Amino acid sequence: MALRVAVDFGTSSTCVAVSVNGREPQVVAVDGRPVLSSAVYASPDGRLFVGLEAERQAAVDPSRYEPNPKRRVDEPELLLGNKVVPVVEAIRAVLGRAVEEARRFGGGAPVGQLVLTHPADWGGIRTRVLRQAANGLSERIALVPEPVAAAVFHADTFAGRAEAIAVLDIGGGTVDVSVVGRAPGPGHEFRVLATKGDPSFGGADVDQALLQHVGRMVSATDPDGWRSLIEGRELSDRRRRRVVAQDVQGAKETLSRHTYTDVPMPDPFADAHVTRQDLEQLVAAPLGRAVELAAAAIRDAGVRADHVFLVGGSSRIPMVARLVHERIGIVPTTLDQPETVVARGALKAVRGEVRRSPVQAVSDRTVPVRTTAAPPRFPRPQPVQPPPRPVPPPPPRQFASPPPPAKRGTKPWILGGAAAIVVAAVVVVLVLTSGGGEPAREQPSGRTIAQFDYTFTMPQDWKQVASDTAYREVRVKPSDAEQGLDAIIVQELALAFDPAADRERAVGGLREKYKQSTNLRLSDLNENGRFADRDVVTYRQQVDNATVEWFVLFDKRAQVSIGCEYTPSGRDRVMAACDQVVRSMTVN
Repeated sequence: MALRVAVDFGTSSTCVAVSVNGREPQVVAVDGRPVLSSAVYASPDGRLFVGLEAERQAAVDPSRYEPNPKRRVDEPELLLGNKVVPVVEAIRAVLGRAVEEARRFGGGAPVGQLVLTHPADWGGIRTRVLRQAANGLSERIALVPEPVAAAVFHADTFAGRAEAIAVLDIGGGTVDVSVVGRAPGPGHEFRVLATKGDPSFGGADVDQALLQHVGRMVSATDPDGWRSLIEGRELSDRRRRRVVAQDVQGAKETLSRHTYTDVPMPDPFADAHVTRQDLEQLVAAPLGRAVELAAAAIRDAGVRADHVFLVGGSSRIPMVARLVHERIGIVPTTLDQPETVVARGALKAVRGEVRRSPVQAVSDRTVPVRTTAAPPRFPRPQPVQPPPRPVPPPPPRQFASPPPPAKRGTKPWILGGAAAIVVAAVVVVLVLTSGGGEPAREQPSGRTIAQFDYTFTMPQDWKQVASDTAYREVRVKPSDAEQGLDAIIVQELALAFDPAADRERAVGGLREKYKQSTNLRLSDLNENGRFADRDVVTYRQQVDNATVEWFVLFDKRAQVSIGCEYTPSGRDRVMAACDQVVRSMTVN
């Protein structure tokens, strides 16, 4: 007997589901709970503790404790106490504990297939870290975007004869939305119509906002003492801060059921009385954006959703359901344990043998999702990535004007470092080069793409295979090799300044991010490159079995990045097409 196991590795908690002999997925209880804490703790002897064990050990020395390793995925290493721990090892410790619990549930049987979920905005870099962390835990490994898994679960379990459903997933660190619709023809087949994601907000951010609010209430009696507690310079302060953070998180959960609660505070601070109204005022803006994201996904899908399902622990906040009803016009549905939906849906989404793909995607919007036994195929992904969180304590997150979502990419992720927003903290900022108004450029013959604010032409034997309106991205591939790695990706980012007037600001931001991204296999940065008769910033990236040549240019306060990804056998073909794309690129 072999087990099929799904692990939903979350920011704050991880859920494990198991299917034994093809039966319905069941959630594995860990330490008596439906979810496992994602926290890790590095002991002085080098051992990594996970879950409740990590939380208990954190009382000894909080500096060795990382509560949210998923938020550190963009960093190569963690400093836990005096021990340097590779991020891959920290994630592997969580995944390994999850698989261990699944095997215990299955009587020690081997794991034949491990399905891992990830945010819709994770790209090739992040998903590769996740896959590396899981190597050796199973015979086969498959990756599925979280909103797709949630949509499959609800479509398969609750949708009945609904023509389309939307799933709003508010997890510990991200917001993900997916819309699935019933495909025409006989059977019960669904297909993914639209997906959107926001990496700048999640349940951990709600906790941080509430902690700041409590601090404003109680710190007047001893501002220096409160600052010392939050900054955690001394061991005693770090211990007190950990307890306060846990009590604040508990208060948030209580406010989902009651209209007020009290948060116990250590001496010399008075206990804090907080109300649901206080919490709603703190998170009204980001929750409103999450619901608008759902409405935008429904609009992009071009359908009328019959149901809206709420997923993720933070979807319990009553304001979420109220906003969905007010702005979308549908009373949403949720489960008693919404944090278990993604893990269960992942096993429904990937049934049996799965095609191995170096990257899993969600932006190809015609992926079949069946409610029968046939396995859906998930195309290669394109994620969005949150800025990396510094070593504890985390800096306060400002909700009034959060950074816009990072742009998605096929393999690499591009960071617009100088652009007032850190875009995609994983694959390098795309900042540009040349100067503003170039003369009109003659368009070479070929197929014209003019979907967003940029226009380019590509060879006749290439075709567009994906696009994303939220991130202004287009992906094209050779018409006879759509399943291969050879591709060209174009992404656009609006800039908050004119790089023609302040080139050093733009290039300087790229230069710094390039130096910091030592784990992204980047090389050959050229700040004054020339390609296809254009002034460009160039760099190279190695990803899996392919190479990506990046060309970044700007015009009219826009930054356009062209990634030309090729295998050894496809280099000449890709670079010839890339020359045409870069040469013909104009910003409207």
